[in-house]
Amino acid sequence: MTSSAYRMTGLAALFAVTGCSTPTEIFALRCDVTVDDISPQPATVGASVTLTGTPFTSTYDSAVYVGGERATVTDVARTNCTNCDSCRIQNGCTECQDCDACDAICASECVETVTFDVPELPAGDYGVQLFNAHGQSPVLDLTIQSTGFEGTDTGSSDTGDTGTSGTVPSP
Repeated sequence: MTSSAYRMTGLAALFAVTGCSTPTEIFALRCDVTVDDISPQPATVGASVTLTGTPFTSTYDSAVYVGGERATVTDVARTNCTNCDSCRIQNGCTECQDCDACDAICASECVETVTFDVPELPAGDYGVQLFNAHGQSPVLDLTIQSTGFEGTDTGSSDTGDTGTSGTVPSP
């Protein structure tokens, strides 16, 4: 057998083996993550900011980015969601599906929040995006305000300054 005939026989065997196997599909629960509110707005560095929306998961698989900088997620909460979850199970709906039978219950009772700390960034406008096991949110706007303590304080214009170092006027 020539070497090219040997290669062709090997390729045919490879296709025969792979052609007989049935591919296995793995379905991942992926959907649009919605954020309806970001509060407080504006915020300062280190402040806790809360995103309200759906579907949220847990602290360990949620990531929030502010202007490309990863923020620390401190809490993910689902409040009053028992009736919504029960309705979804009863109607065979997942967190990612529109479930008309449960829309009214879920929208009026269930509140899902993600809380994060604003990372160390200069004052300005930033995009905020949430990622979790379900997917990702669109980019939202967050304004980071100056705390007012960024400059050098000379103390010369402070109220109560006597002009002498280390002394405070008596009452």
